[in-house]
Amino acid sequence: MKRTLPSLSTLAVFEAAARHSSFTRAGEELGLTQSAVSRQIAHLERFLGVHLFERIRRRVVLTDAGTTYATKIRSALDHAEAATLQVLASKSGEHVLHICSLVTFASHWLTPRLASFAKEHPDIALQISSYHHRSFDLVANDVDVAIHYGEPSWPDGLVDRLMEEEIVPACSPSYAKSIGLRSAKGLGRATLLQQTTRPDAWIDLLASLKCSDINALRGPRFALYSMLIEAAMAGLGIGAIPQFLIEDHLANGQLIRPFKGSVRSRYTYYLVYPEAKRQLREVKAFRTWILREARRENFKARKPST
Repeated sequence: MKRTLPSLSTLAVFEAAARHSSFTRAGEELGLTQSAVSRQIAHLERFLGVHLFERIRRRVVLTDAGTTYATKIRSALDHAEAATLQVLASKSGEHVLHICSLVTFASHWLTPRLASFAKEHPDIALQISSYHHRSFDLVANDVDVAIHYGEPSWPDGLVDRLMEEEIVPACSPSYAKSIGLRSAKGLGRATLLQQTTRPDAWIDLLASLKCSDINALRGPRFALYSMLIEAAMAGLGIGAIPQFLIEDHLANGQLIRPFKGSVRSRYTYYLVYPEAKRQLREVKAFRTWILREARRENFKARKPST
């Protein structure tokens, strides 16, 4: 069946022009003249029967139809590129494993350990992407495995428990000194650094410290724990942070725990993967490896909290 589609090169030109809001910059990226880009966009608009851009002075701005089309075309091109790279990789005998993870978990825990996986499985090439605290369609996004924090469920996915986390108070040595923070009672005068999607962190930690009279939700908010950790190291305040994310920072003195106390998080980290991919060699290999790494983390977490 013949598809009703413009050429791939025309779609690539449109996507670049939409991304840059400029025919000139799109041409520079693709090695085309501004006029060549303009001609391809005009051809695409005739093909679709709608205006994709408005020309405003020296700028081009997407119309509503152009915005919707650009979003879908960009996703389609991303999928086509990923499939192409996967085939190219397989020519050399490599298998590609697409891992999707929460950003901070990937950067602070997963990535530093991946060298051991690569050593065990040199024929498996890794593709790492991120998402933010919402489940998504694993199959539609061509994801082989994902790291999930929350309840042990995922739409159309199989779930393996990885590990819990221990929340601890942490700040820079200079910040603790500047406000005389030596015990939990001093948190009343401290700036509490908040992780936007985890308001329970300070609520539960303060309750465990018997400081429930302190407003647990006050203080600046950060979308990611990695941002919050940087803020804590910069002396902006004190965070309620999963200890496994900051072990290196605690070891090198960039952060300290100014007093004793911790609390176990309400939820757990899980490995999820589509049932249709459970028998793929690369999925089985990664599952075996990360469950082993998680057991080591759980062993450390079972040590008495301080």
